[in-house]
Amino acid sequence: MIESKNHQRGVQLFELGRFNDAIPYLQQAITESVFNYASKYYLALCFFNIEAYNKASTIIDELVSETPNEGNLFFLKGQIASRLDKSAEALTLVNQSIELNPYQADYFGFKGALLMENKKFEEALHFVNEGLALDPKNTPCLNLRARLLTKLNRKEEAEQTVENILFDNAENDYAHANVGWVALENGDTEKALHHFKQALQLNPNMQYAREGMSTALKTKNFFYKWYLKYAFWMSNQSSKNQWIFIIGLYIAYRLGIRLLEASDLTFLIIPLVVLYLVFVLGGWIMESLSNTILLLDSYGKYLLTDNEKYSGYAFGSLTFAGIASVIVYFIIGNPLFMLWGFTFLCALLPLPGSFLRAKKRTRMFGLFYGVAMISVGLLGIFFTADVMLLGGIVLGMMVVYTWLFNFLS
Repeated sequence: MIESKNHQRGVQLFELGRFNDAIPYLQQAITESVFNYASKYYLALCFFNIEAYNKASTIIDELVSETPNEGNLFFLKGQIASRLDKSAEALTLVNQSIELNPYQADYFGFKGALLMENKKFEEALHFVNEGLALDPKNTPCLNLRARLLTKLNRKEEAEQTVENILFDNAENDYAHANVGWVALENGDTEKALHHFKQALQLNPNMQYAREGMSTALKTKNFFYKWYLKYAFWMSNQSSKNQWIFIIGLYIAYRLGIRLLEASDLTFLIIPLVVLYLVFVLGGWIMESLSNTILLLDSYGKYLLTDNEKYSGYAFGSLTFAGIASVIVYFIIGNPLFMLWGFTFLCALLPLPGSFLRAKKRTRMFGLFYGVAMISVGLLGIFFTADVMLLGGIVLGMMVVYTWLFNFLS
């Protein structure tokens, strides 16, 4: 059967990455023949790439009803589910793909990526290795293997995998970006910057590399560098272990306070409280603080995404407003200004960081929660004249937020 010119043109545009332009040609090709599986599949891919997931799913479901034994259809359905944060559904779908076609390395790589998201690093590595057994040069599997070995602290093997990636993909932007992230997690900032630079030279619009470059530049800040080490360590722990660590840290802090009181070393309590707050709350504000610093850098600001810029502006504005309010309090002695300053500084936890959340649910929760805290601090005076009570409510809201966010995440 001769393919229609509309189908051929649509595929050409698809391969050039011009997905919106390809769509009308593929839609026309579908109307020209009843043998239109390929046109429908490419149309679904176009909708997937422009994030029109509902339209892509509708077409795929139609194709599955016509040809239920095509593994690539379930693979694409799984990718859509993953983009929509439906990890369990995505895993079920990719398992169906593997059952239908157990010889596709990409399927095993995708399954490995899903397992890595769930912190199942050993199991993920097993499936990635199965993919590489089918295709030793499979780039997604190689990239994923390097990241998994890094998370499993098998650095020598990770370095060897990285060398293999670059040997076969010296001009591949994603390979350089991925090597950069592996180097960053291993604490090698200079190597990370080199590879992010290479990736951006090959593809100036690559967001994965831009995020890596901005993160690597932030590590020049001593405090951010150590925060990043902690963030990488925490991200590699299971949700259960994260909760154990957070609760254990709080219990240790409370025991420390009691021991100092019992030992008549009360003068050490304030330093302990400050150290605890810096450690616990530092992680909530460090990313936004670094974005604010990069906004002031003549070059660094161009690496920030819009959301990172919003985060930086929010952090800078709240910090300025908080400090200014406290200064005014000490000048004129009105306790309202101390309340407002305290409120702005407490809002640094939920509000600036909300712009950085990947999931819409946590992003909107942080944004509205921060606005609610500020509303209590600024408007609460219309309901009660007790400034201390309002300050206590704001402080309570801040503490509750840290627990609620961990639960939602």
